[in-house]
Amino acid sequence: MNERAQTPPLKGAAAAILRDALKAFEAVTAMPAAAVKVHVRLPEGVADAVLKLPDGKTLIVEVKRTLTPATLGQAAAQLARFKKPGVLVAPYVTPPMAERLKALDVPFMDTAGNAYIRLPNLLIFVTGRKLQALTPREKRLRALRPTGLKVLFALLCRPDLIDAPYRDIARAAGVALGTVGWVFDDLRRLGHIRETKAHGRVLEDREGLIDKWVEAYARELRPKLKPRRFRVANADWWKTEDLAELDMWLGGEPAAGILTKHLRPEVITIYGDTHFATLARRTQPAKDEHGNLELLQKFWHFDLPRTDKRYPLAPPLLIYADLVATADARNIETAQIIRERFLAKA
Repeated sequence: MNERAQTPPLKGAAAAILRDALKAFEAVTAMPAAAVKVHVRLPEGVADAVLKLPDGKTLIVEVKRTLTPATLGQAAAQLARFKKPGVLVAPYVTPPMAERLKALDVPFMDTAGNAYIRLPNLLIFVTGRKLQALTPREKRLRALRPTGLKVLFALLCRPDLIDAPYRDIARAAGVALGTVGWVFDDLRRLGHIRETKAHGRVLEDREGLIDKWVEAYARELRPKLKPRRFRVANADWWKTEDLAELDMWLGGEPAAGILTKHLRPEVITIYGDTHFATLARRTQPAKDEHGNLELLQKFWHFDLPRTDKRYPLAPPLLIYADLVATADARNIETAQIIRERFLAKA
């Protein structure tokens, strides 16, 4: 029996993407490849599949229904987390996206036959092939839209809220009461909530939900936070400002540097723009779309223990999301440290 006959049955849009990509890969490269396992649980998390090449080499597979500049960092971070050779599989990878993935050394395949695979004694790089037909996409979940993402953020940062009254969850997320109900309906359908007699509602597959939230945050919620960029002449201005007094919270690179001592920040990300005018009088920022200061609205309404006595830091989940959204290799490496230290045990 050949490998393709042994491929387990797959379901849903992700399965269709994987099947079409493998078919296109073989057509273009004359190299058969088969998904010999699906939904594989590994110590670092659950992979979508394990791919086997003719020479016996195997690759961990992460299927992405969409791959855009906003979600590229999260896709690369997910693959890197497994610490084994892997490949991203997507419906379509544009030529610019293919070049970015190649520069990051992130292998990929798409349903048009574009691919980048680099292994010992094997190098494949195909780009520029056009997509003939779109793979059917699953309906977008309301829980992964902006207001739903605020609810998920509160649940992921405050696990005690999972069995709290809807009104308390809505207050912590800063959303209307009705929003919590349909988010919970989506979570039940996805298998992320289990009802128990002993403990009430229990959150299931937290790791998988973190991945869903981080990817959707970059695409859906972050652009709604009115992000603005400025340039400040004194790159270390934030070290002497009383950010807590201004109700401002460090995210991204500076927060990651404080938490891990592993990163020197180049862009200072701040959540909280209510008192920006006060800060601006002291720091004299100039508008610059590529500047070293990034300002966004704060969107959470719950308290967490301070992780640093001197600086107010955004929740670790948000710091992680900021880092992977940059699709920068050094930031993704630091993001993995944050995930292992601050998110895995929450």
